Amino acid sequence: MIQSSKNYPTIGLALSGSGSRFIFYIGFLEELAKADVPIDYIAAMSGASVVAAAFACGRLEKLKEIIFSITKDEVLGMLPKGKAGLYNLDKIEEFGRQLTDNLRFEDVKPLMGIVAADIISGEQVVMSMGDIGRAVRISCTLPAVFEATQWGGKTLVDGGLLNMIPIDVVKQAGLDIVIAVNLRGTNHMFSARQMAAKKIFNMFKKVLLVDYMEKVWDSFIPEGEADEADFENGPNMFSVLSRSMDLAIAASKKDKQMDLSCDLIITPEIKKFRLKNIEQTRHELYELGRSTALEYIPRIKEIIAQKEKKFETVK
Repeated sequence: MIQSSKNYPTIGLALSGSGSRFIFYIGFLEELAKADVPIDYIAAMSGASVVAAAFACGRLEKLKEIIFSITKDEVLGMLPKGKAGLYNLDKIEEFGRQLTDNLRFEDVKPLMGIVAADIISGEQVVMSMGDIGRAVRISCTLPAVFEATQWGGKTLVDGGLLNMIPIDVVKQAGLDIVIAVNLRGTNHMFSARQMAAKKIFNMFKKVLLVDYMEKVWDSFIPEGEADEADFENGPNMFSVLSRSMDLAIAASKKDKQMDLSCDLIITPEIKKFRLKNIEQTRHELYELGRSTALEYIPRIKEIIAQKEKKFETVK
């Protein structure tokens, strides 16, 4: 739990997964810092975890320089082919360590909780101690696209599989003020069409054509590798994808019960990411992050002032 000071409320940010939109967060956090908005804690996942880590380590400007200069070929050169995914993130992890100066969670401020999902247990995992570079790599592991990471007896992938916005993580950390940013293009990691197809497959497999459907699925997944128990020998790409989609379907059923209440939720309107004009898109996302922060800073300061008055009343 993060302790409040006697006179000042603590502030936590909950940053949703963002995929390629993570550049938004560079501009957003940059403007919060310029406006002296005090951030005590950040919960982040996926691409947002990269920016959160750079911010906490005092390397946001360096990350911005890299993002605006790196080419598509250089990015692909950092993604060698993997075994349990199309690519592995070893080089990305090393880049993360260099960017964060090999710092650990215990060494930086604001404090962070980087969110992942255990595809074996189906549970959310919040990483807040140890190696920041490894945690960022894990949280950016899109299931089946990148190899899942074995860590602490768990098989971990992107936390966005189970959680849309990590508001619950900030609340559990005990912050007085919770501000959330939602950049998710969809409510879930997989598209509605993909989720619907998997539901239909599961229905047929369970109710109507069990043997036949198992043979169809097994033609894509080596025998015995689709079940949770078989993850002990190391998951393959198809078993990870199958399990991830089942977990996403289960998470979608819990959406209505999810507590997203907090002091402020910011949901910017972002155009679809277009690969044909990456340079322009980078600048648009960065500038949108800046303008969004500038728009909401007065409201954030108002919330802080209101909390301060409550603190004074309690004294």
